[in-house]
Amino acid sequence: MLGRMSSEESSYYMHAERKRWRSIRIMYLTLFLNSTGFSIILPSLWPYLQELSPTVNYSFLGVAAAGFSVGQLFSSPLMGKWSNVRGRVAFPAQVCMVLGILGNLMYALAGLMGSGKITLWAVTVGRVVAGAGAGCIALARSYHSTVTSIDERTGVVSKGSMAQASGFIIGPGLSFITSLAGNGFRYKGFVLDQYTLPAYLCVVLILFNMVIIALFFREDVPPTEFMINSVIQSSEITTLRVKWSGVVICSILYYIAMMSFTITETLGTPMLQAELGLSQSKAIKYSSIFLTCTSVFSFLTFSIVTPLGKRFGERKMMGIAFALSGAAYILLYPMGPGHIPRVQWTPLQNVTINDEKEVVGCNWSNKWCYTQLRVSIYQYICATSILLFAYPLSTVIIISRVTKILGPHPQGTVLGVLTGIGCLSRAVGPAIFSSLFELLGPLIVAIVMSVTCAIGTIMSYFFRGYLDTFERRIQRLNAEIFT
Repeated sequence: MLGRMSSEESSYYMHAERKRWRSIRIMYLTLFLNSTGFSIILPSLWPYLQELSPTVNYSFLGVAAAGFSVGQLFSSPLMGKWSNVRGRVAFPAQVCMVLGILGNLMYALAGLMGSGKITLWAVTVGRVVAGAGAGCIALARSYHSTVTSIDERTGVVSKGSMAQASGFIIGPGLSFITSLAGNGFRYKGFVLDQYTLPAYLCVVLILFNMVIIALFFREDVPPTEFMINSVIQSSEITTLRVKWSGVVICSILYYIAMMSFTITETLGTPMLQAELGLSQSKAIKYSSIFLTCTSVFSFLTFSIVTPLGKRFGERKMMGIAFALSGAAYILLYPMGPGHIPRVQWTPLQNVTINDEKEVVGCNWSNKWCYTQLRVSIYQYICATSILLFAYPLSTVIIISRVTKILGPHPQGTVLGVLTGIGCLSRAVGPAIFSSLFELLGPLIVAIVMSVTCAIGTIMSYFFRGYLDTFERRIQRLNAEIFT
């Protein structure tokens, strides 16, 4: 293309391309920082709720954890519609980030509301508002699908999902760092400790993102030659309809994949606290360390997911990912040795650590604390390692597969819906499984999730014919026409 241009046109084209790719990468950063902000809160959420109200139960943990995803569920389509009307994503994204700052400040300052249930609901509302701010994830995916050609789109969307998955994994590591603050600093009701510092760190990350977008993000129209070639490519094959059954199947599988990982992050801290007889602060540190160390498997997955997909086929690797997730939850089945440590858990008999009262061990008002065998530390480490290997493998392949099923057709709306499905999964999963964990312990979580992941494995095998890419269907159609 550049050979047919004058030097002035060539210079303009290359300058426009540099700006386009710089803006694409800034949206990668937005995806990464948003998912980091989501996952950095989760390891310390349960102890923070206990700090605000010692009588809080696991069911409310599910409500508070789901608040973020509920806010994002409603925000994503609204922000997508707004960006379509404006034809721009920068200003809606900045509005989302302001909401994110407000939500995290509400979360961190909940203690100023007094004590008891009002503080718990302040935390939950803060998570909902912060989740509304995460509507910029849909904006980022919409931008990626708008400014890329058909050939570029799959790679760009896949890298975006990798950036988002990386944030989910790195967040717990940052949570471990913030847990080192311990009791922190207190002044006239203002608290900066291991429970509130993650929220303040989220505010810093969001402000950094806002500055980067304001200074370097540009939404200039791509070069004319680029747009013309995209239209020509699209017009040649858009007469073939999208196979929506494949999109629906991928959406169901995406729901299962997101839920399996979110449940691990949400229940990791209370599970360790109960099964090992740990205090709140130690449970946060252990959970964060385990998630950070085992995240090595996730980064390994990112480096090999493309060659694995080419070597064995994406659909086969999708099934393997769900089978591994199911095996991981089987490993979380309580097997002992021994029972849960008999550390008394009541608001009046909490132990004192560093001059601060902390809840320790299992909540003995739950009958399963007396009867179930414990989940050993080795089981937990192995299961978490497998899940953090399987999670990016499944999500990256699913999102990439959806873009390939859609082919040249508009992808912004479908990817926005897919984002909403992930939000719904992260909202419903923790709410349901936190209640199940309170009633029946890790046993029911292991059984239900292993069966759910088995369903994902079966679907990816028996419905693999519906997951054909658009390009493959075109090739088959052409073969039928010319034979």
